[in-house]
Amino acid sequence: MSEPDGHVYAPMSAMPVRTSGIRQPSIWASVVSDDALKLRDWLLVLGFTEDLMIPGETGGSVHHCQLDWPEGGRVLLSSSGERSTPCRPGTSSLHVVTSDPDTVMKRALSVGATVVHPLVDQTDYPSRDCTVEDPEGNHWTFATFAG
Repeated sequence: MSEPDGHVYAPMSAMPVRTSGIRQPSIWASVVSDDALKLRDWLLVLGFTEDLMIPGETGGSVHHCQLDWPEGGRVLLSSSGERSTPCRPGTSSLHVVTSDPDTVMKRALSVGATVVHPLVDQTDYPSRDCTVEDPEGNHWTFATFAG
């Protein structure tokens, strides 16, 4: 529901969800991986596309990889040990906006993803979403909710 101030409110049981209605695809998540090539391949199956790949110092490692989501946004991927960072493999939780979470879930299941949260139509905010775990333990939520 759009209010006079231009904000959109969704009914919730305890408190309304307030959103500006403006999509923000310009924040790029960074994921560190013990097996970045395997994780890259896993994400490509889910629907990401590779924009840039810079091999790492040692064979089979990734210094920097940029993976784009076709509906907007980007994930940066690197192998652990390639750069100084407090990030640790398997500790990320990412929200990816998609118009078709059902297709993403099918793709995730085809590569053996662990289902953390099955496909569901949310009742307290307008979203159809699911959460899967990648081979390193990161959680990826694919949702129609864009804020």
